[in-house]
Amino acid sequence: MAIPNPTASRSSRRPRFTLAIAGKYLLFLGPAAALYLPFVLRPLIETFYLSLHQWNGVSPDWTFFGLDNFVRAFSDRIFWTALFNNFLWVVASFILPMGFGLVLAVMISNVGRGQKIYSGIFFMPVVLNLIIVALVWGLIYNPLIGPLNRFLKVIGLGAYAKGWLGDSLTATPAIIFAGNWTFFGFCTVIFLQGLRTMNVEQLEAATLDGANAVRKFFHIVVPSLADQVRLIAVLSVIGSFKVFDIVYVMTKGGPNHASEVIATYMYWQSFMNGSLGYGAALAVLLTVFVASASCLLMMSREPKR
Repeated sequence: MAIPNPTASRSSRRPRFTLAIAGKYLLFLGPAAALYLPFVLRPLIETFYLSLHQWNGVSPDWTFFGLDNFVRAFSDRIFWTALFNNFLWVVASFILPMGFGLVLAVMISNVGRGQKIYSGIFFMPVVLNLIIVALVWGLIYNPLIGPLNRFLKVIGLGAYAKGWLGDSLTATPAIIFAGNWTFFGFCTVIFLQGLRTMNVEQLEAATLDGANAVRKFFHIVVPSLADQVRLIAVLSVIGSFKVFDIVYVMTKGGPNHASEVIATYMYWQSFMNGSLGYGAALAVLLTVFVASASCLLMMSREPKR
């Protein structure tokens, strides 16, 4: 008697890919594709096409440059300064809001009552418009009427008072601190949700084994929040490379391009310097950086086999 092959029977029950099934897929993809193609994919293609030319935005004549705009970028000192500042934003977003948000989440999780109230208070900066944040922090850093310099003078550190946004050494750190101030509340809420779903039995077992709070934090709490860390890392990388408005409002990339990021430099080249082709090349490079970093972080989520 022939023994039935379970693999063959299962494969025979699988629905064949027919035109009807393909039509159903296209029906679901249609609305998204209708928005994606004209508003995302087409501008990307046109930007890359523009990056191969030189155009001042007014003349009807486009001069074909090939890859010269990309070669120009890699030999441009200001481009490397802007790229370095973007990486500073990435590193700072990993250290400041992620670290501070994790500590706050652990502290709030140990509070008996009022966790939602504390979470809401710390989350408030997230909903603020970055233009408003830039204006407020610009007043804080004001060398004449800013409370930061006044505070330094009151505590006897008046020698360190300065024009924070007018100094090439302190402009970028000052803006980074202001920008990350709006992000730590988001990290706090994400980590707090992760702590609520964490396996409490592991903490209880570690306590019975005599582990102190520090060892439990680094060996149990932090590994349990790996998914939350990856999520925040992806958002931090994307946000750090896309940052524009807070830098433009506070310093416009100055002084002397010291706080420039790729987005502000792209804007300056395109609309202030009249080099739309070079600005488009910067936009293409920015897209490549963001996509590459995001893909690497997402690939790290795949389990090792």
